[in-house]
Amino acid sequence: MKLCITITSKGEFYTANVFRDDDDLLEGKPAFWFFGDADVDVDGSPNWQRDPYGQAETSLHFEGKPVNSDIVPGIVLPPEVIKLTPEIVLGCFASVEYNGKHEPAVVFDVGPHNKLGELSACLAKRLGINDNPNTGGVDTQSVHYRFWPGVAAKIAGMQFVLTSFGSHHG
Repeated sequence: MKLCITITSKGEFYTANVFRDDDDLLEGKPAFWFFGDADVDVDGSPNWQRDPYGQAETSLHFEGKPVNSDIVPGIVLPPEVIKLTPEIVLGCFASVEYNGKHEPAVVFDVGPHNKLGELSACLAKRLGINDNPNTGGVDTQSVHYRFWPGVAAKIAGMQFVLTSFGSHHG
């Protein structure tokens, strides 16, 4: 296990360490993991405007369209974390654990600098978390995020394409 970066989450007043775990391999690629809170991200959904900070676009696209966070279980990572590895992170397989529940996910968006702990409304529901972007989520650093850069996500009947940071293909 190797510490890769420490991020102080702005406005949420916690520090999170992001680790690389060379013993947790998927398709020969190591996992990265951290504990964070869980802000609900509705970007890409038809109802993105219910969040005052919402956006119609997502960094990753599926079949030429933004990823719909209302129906796709996904997570958001800041650019600092995405740049930790030469492997492609957008579109990669992820797994999230909260209160003993584990759910598969995809890294579908790039979030703000120095903020860890964002998940799609769909993933929040699957984990038993209130999916309202204004009043829901989890305010404690109790959500375990794992992701495998370089391993394309295959979840919810969808095959995602690994997409370079800044590109909308997939």
